[in-house]
Amino acid sequence: MGDHYGYNDPTHPSDEIPLHMVRLDSLYMATYLTTNQQYCDYLNSAKLKGLIEVRNKKVYAVGDTTVYYLTNQFLSYYSISWNGTTFSVADFRANHPVVGVQWAGAVAYCNWLSQGNGLSTCYTLSTGNCDFTKNGYRLPTEAEWEFAGRGGNYNPYYIFPWGNDTINHSIANWPGSGDPYETGPYPWTTPVDFYDGKLKLKSTYNWPGSQTSYQTANGVNAYGLYDMSGNVWEFINDWYLTNYYAASPYLNPPGPTSGSLMPDGKPCRGMRGGNWWSGTNGWSRVSNRDPSYYRGPGNDWFHVGFRVARYAHRNTTGINDVAASTIHVENSPNPFNTETAISYTLPGEEKVTVKVFNALGHEMATLVDETQNEGVHTVHWSSQNQSAGIYLCQLMAGNQHSSIKMVLIK
Repeated sequence: MGDHYGYNDPTHPSDEIPLHMVRLDSLYMATYLTTNQQYCDYLNSAKLKGLIEVRNKKVYAVGDTTVYYLTNQFLSYYSISWNGTTFSVADFRANHPVVGVQWAGAVAYCNWLSQGNGLSTCYTLSTGNCDFTKNGYRLPTEAEWEFAGRGGNYNPYYIFPWGNDTINHSIANWPGSGDPYETGPYPWTTPVDFYDGKLKLKSTYNWPGSQTSYQTANGVNAYGLYDMSGNVWEFINDWYLTNYYAASPYLNPPGPTSGSLMPDGKPCRGMRGGNWWSGTNGWSRVSNRDPSYYRGPGNDWFHVGFRVARYAHRNTTGINDVAASTIHVENSPNPFNTETAISYTLPGEEKVTVKVFNALGHEMATLVDETQNEGVHTVHWSSQNQSAGIYLCQLMAGNQHSSIKMVLIK
């Protein structure tokens, strides 16, 4: 994870380093951003069940003060209208990503979607806490979002989901892309399936622009995911913490327990993916991190949405029903200068691999690749030809794993 190209955002510098290894369990990621129509369906269902109410043109959980959604009556930027009885899409943007939604409203949608599909809900709505042992829908973690955004491309690590091309503005809904939705009232979002490389026709889409046709480039990444760059910012599950990467765990990092304080004195959740509103290429680099405090003029929510994810484990009673790891790797000395001893204990005979990676995720050495017996094992790594810095030692034994950061000083 992290910025492989040395970019430094002056408003929140160095929050994309250090580069660090992350291991994730298999997951499903939504192909598309959640649309206005999908969120409207949720609002009508939740209202029918007595779970939400509208006060001052905003949607809240019943009896609560946390905002879920800002209606079209509150501001015309937002597409879902409330007439006192039902919710409906007020404009032509039914298949556009929902905007005007707040983080709490996004996780409430995740719980509703889980219940509708017979899955266990992940969120405690009163606290916003996510139970990762459940198998339902949730917002992706920051690590999961970046993994999905990269589309499996690691050699090299790309700047954007499709590569390093920053010239072709027809590939994503960025500022100045010239697409036929870049006119009329805000938001200038595009349908969630728009940038697929096909010729689009006004007769099909009824867009507000005068063009009769528009040729898109293919912005779909190698995993088949749309809008991982541009269109709207996407809420993630994690709090935004500037220096989190220096302390992020290796296995399924859940994000920090709280975030960096913003100018209003409060922490906020992170967001990924960029937008159509502002910034170079819509701030749409795959590694780019941003706190959801910073948005458009007047701190409006006209370019923030979300997509859902869930673990891909087959069991339905809990996604992490895997025995706790009984192996542990350590090295001494740490920090070290030229050589360090790496030790681990095996509870039984196992196929073992021990590898060393640098901070860019490149494999530097395979120290062990064989079946070993129960007991204590030690292997040495000589770093004579390596630069000073942080390295990761990864131990895999059967279906268990352990890792440790090693600091080389010279």
